[in-house]
Amino acid sequence: MHVVWYTALSIDGRIAGPGDDMAFLEMVDGSGEERDFEDFIGRIDALLLGGGTLRWLHGQGHDLPHRGIPIWLVSHDAALAARAAAADPDGTPVTRAEGDVATVLDAIGAAGHERVWIAGGGDIAGQALAADRVDEVILTIAPTVLGAGPAVFDHPALELKRFALAECREYGRGAVRLRWLRDREARPA
Repeated sequence: MHVVWYTALSIDGRIAGPGDDMAFLEMVDGSGEERDFEDFIGRIDALLLGGGTLRWLHGQGHDLPHRGIPIWLVSHDAALAARAAAADPDGTPVTRAEGDVATVLDAIGAAGHERVWIAGGGDIAGQALAADRVDEVILTIAPTVLGAGPAVFDHPALELKRFALAECREYGRGAVRLRWLRDREARPA
């Protein structure tokens, strides 16, 4: 199974500002972004996200991160999962899970899924990276500094993980798109 963390962030590594403010994304204004995302999502067969991300989406007027792709929600909040499941009962299965993200990823793989998008947030991505379960990282870096907010890998104890650069290009208005693949063969220097 291939696990991808695809997100946008500020120059200082924040995926949101104070109070989960995402206004910095307006600075990206990526021409072609929709096409990039459509290509990306067309290769995904499962989503993994945390309760905080889903609550933020609900606060912005969105019920799901994407429809038609099975969602695994890591949350203790059964009502949040029920609300998500009710949003598209015939087309988007929602599975609530608690505990270790690596165990949740094992369950996703056991269900036959091959390509998983970590749809947020930094805490879930950090847990997946700590468990060495992130295979690809796709980041759009916005030309701004937020100063505070959740980090791209928001985990207190990450060990060294090496990635190989697969793509680096200008994106939109002054932003940069970077894509790395996990290099598990690399030895520490």
